[in-house]
Amino acid sequence: MNYIGTVLFWIFFALTMALMFVPAALIWLVTLPFDKNKRILHIYSCFWGSLYTWFNPFLKVTIKGKEKLKKGQSYVYCPNHSSMMDIVILYRLFTHFKWVSKKVMMKVPFLGWNMFLNGYLSIDRNSPKSQIQMMKKAQVLLKRGSSIMIFPEGTRSKDGNLGKFRDGAFVLSQKTGSPVVPIAIEGSSEPFGDGSIWYRRVYPMTINILDPIQPDAAETPKALGRETRRVIAVELGQDITG
Repeated sequence: MNYIGTVLFWIFFALTMALMFVPAALIWLVTLPFDKNKRILHIYSCFWGSLYTWFNPFLKVTIKGKEKLKKGQSYVYCPNHSSMMDIVILYRLFTHFKWVSKKVMMKVPFLGWNMFLNGYLSIDRNSPKSQIQMMKKAQVLLKRGSSIMIFPEGTRSKDGNLGKFRDGAFVLSQKTGSPVVPIAIEGSSEPFGDGSIWYRRVYPMTINILDPIQPDAAETPKALGRETRRVIAVELGQDITG
């Protein structure tokens, strides 16, 4: 039964990529003259991304702490990253933000094209020029009312433990006065923890939105990053003192 459910899920995933992109392109075109932050298209993208957990009986997503977010406030969201499922389930927040993603993702048919239409930010981590351009664009977006969603680890953790945090997210916070929102994601690596895509039981995943950290809570971006990493580690029950 689990095998059948998984096969159906991946068939559903593949088919909806093309089907869901058509309305996305139409929304982008219709709202282009008046929705400069592309809020409507992003909400549609949240709906699109949420379909993959709503219709999968083996995945359960719980969101905690969303009431901590103030309407109209721009944030720098900083979640931990241990699985590709993190990206899917963060759409369940249905809050306005722009992803910071690897440049290669923008070239993925339908999925990447939708990211491009949304005005999400791309970065080539091997190119200093690309990193500088991303930071400049992110500052403009934050000041214009869009939040930024960025994985401060830069890449997925191989063992589920928090990796080192890069400074970029915290530079953005202090330069724009936008609070950092630590997000602790639990359980997202479990469906793939044994190297298999076959779901064998219900996998609970939790998005814990922690208290926003003001940019002046630390003197430097690096110190702000250390504090953000610390509070996420506490929530995850991880020891990062070593």
